[in-house]
Amino acid sequence: MRIAHDFSELWKIANLLGAERQSFSLSRVSTISAIEAELIHGREVKLDELETISGLLAFQGRQILLYIPDQGQRIEEVLNGNRDAGKKFHVAYCATLDSMKNSGRFERYIATTDISGTFALSGTDMALREMTGHGKLYVCQNCLNMLNYKQAKVNRSAKVIRQHFDLSEFFETFSSCFRFLPIRTKVDPGSSVYAANWREISDSLREALRWTCEGCGIHLANAKQLLHVHHVDGVKSNNASSNLKVLCKACHRMEPLHDHMYVPRDEMKTINRMRRDAGVFDGSWESVMRFADPAIQGALGMARNQGWEAPEIEHQVPGTDRQVEAAWPSRRMGITLEHPTPSAHGWRIVDLFGFANICT
Repeated sequence: MRIAHDFSELWKIANLLGAERQSFSLSRVSTISAIEAELIHGREVKLDELETISGLLAFQGRQILLYIPDQGQRIEEVLNGNRDAGKKFHVAYCATLDSMKNSGRFERYIATTDISGTFALSGTDMALREMTGHGKLYVCQNCLNMLNYKQAKVNRSAKVIRQHFDLSEFFETFSSCFRFLPIRTKVDPGSSVYAANWREISDSLREALRWTCEGCGIHLANAKQLLHVHHVDGVKSNNASSNLKVLCKACHRMEPLHDHMYVPRDEMKTINRMRRDAGVFDGSWESVMRFADPAIQGALGMARNQGWEAPEIEHQVPGTDRQVEAAWPSRRMGITLEHPTPSAHGWRIVDLFGFANICT
């Protein structure tokens, strides 16, 4: 039996927000939702069940973090807020996980996409009392160093970075590495109310600026869905001209208060191809570090620290149809966020994990 649905009122709201219509499959959505629902609550896994994408931990194509719920005899300290007493959680396939896997050690790991930073923990204290509760853990410093996250390795600042580590920011940084994007779990309803005429305001302002990003200067008249209007103070009902800024999606997500603004790989590559063609990347390290995909910032920092010249962004490997995120033609070296390929035409194409090993 075919059931008719009238979504006209829902589409009125979507149109006010400037939403783009996308095709979808009900079977695909239900399958994804089942996996994601399980990962949000946490799924017990063995190390050999995990995938790695550019060295980042993944499960069935989704970015995850990995932690051990059993905190042993120090459980009471951990539940009381002593993160130094707790076992660290992992976001990458680091030296610690590699050592544990190679030595055959087994612990009960939980894979999750929950980025709240609070974990379901358990343990038995010195008095043999079983304790359970929720607490915070530190991220593994080996993970931070392997990725050179926020230049942790080159600046020897992993311990400082872990103090202020934010999972939502981390997942956002590497969103272009994954086919499936994390589910948004935190919403501030007070800042999410748009004016009734927001669509008209947005279109008028973007058109007045000729569909040009005020951050990097690229023109997006042929890709209007990638050009946003940003509220500087984060309050979406405040449409004063001084509070509005036209930004491409990549520049927009770099603004304060914009965690959870995930940019898929195809959109990031489109924006950076436009930046490349517009001369935004001028051959300097400054332009590369400012505008390159945030997912490769750590790798780029390692290259710069070793005295390499600034790379070309969105470079097509000669003799192939492959475009890599960053390349050093004189070295015949490229970084990709996709699966690395065997050497072609004398080039070496590696992912973030492979590049980290080169720069060790």
